[in-house]
Amino acid sequence: MRRGAEKQMSNAQEVWWRPGGRSPFALDPTKPRLPQIVSAIGQALIIFGGPAMGLVAIKYYPILIEDRTIYIGGLASIVFWFLASFAIFGNKYFPPGMPRLLRLPFRAGFGLCMTGLLIGLFGIANGYDTPLTSRDVAVVAKHTTRHSDPAKRAYYVAVRAWPDSREMVELDVPRNLYARLNVPLTAIDTPQQELESMPNAGFVRLIVGQGRFGLEWYKGMELAE
Repeated sequence: MRRGAEKQMSNAQEVWWRPGGRSPFALDPTKPRLPQIVSAIGQALIIFGGPAMGLVAIKYYPILIEDRTIYIGGLASIVFWFLASFAIFGNKYFPPGMPRLLRLPFRAGFGLCMTGLLIGLFGIANGYDTPLTSRDVAVVAKHTTRHSDPAKRAYYVAVRAWPDSREMVELDVPRNLYARLNVPLTAIDTPQQELESMPNAGFVRLIVGQGRFGLEWYKGMELAE
């Protein structure tokens, strides 16, 4: 009985995520240490730095482009890096015996983190320490998220951010500014085409940064004088 339990424990230690009974985070003693350390540092920077950099850029230097462009571009980037991971990370980068289906979440995560990292680096480089300017733009509608606590809701205003264009972009604004705008209320999932067909309901002052790569970024909004 005891021998059978020891054999079962030994088999459990030999599963793919514990090669030779080692921790899955331990270095492989059969391979050079330095390349493993460099690889681990690089992976950590992508896994943790990618989303962090992306969130910083989105919060402080959001590029002023149409919402649909953000969604399509972000999804395309995730798919690109997901496919690129097959060329970057061959079978030798995964533990022997690891099921192929379990490698797909890793590749999808790599695509997501790389997208966040690139968006973050580009957004910060484009917006950091660049001059600000302002212009009056037409406001069409507004909506808020559905959180039960008004203090925790996000408030959005749909504006025509570019002169001589009917293209819309929904931008977040402070709660007090949202309350002072006398414009139509729309549903949170109102289609872009419907917003673009709506008439102007007033004007606001849009404050933007002149990005060093030629792309404006959104700084804030005020009531037009």
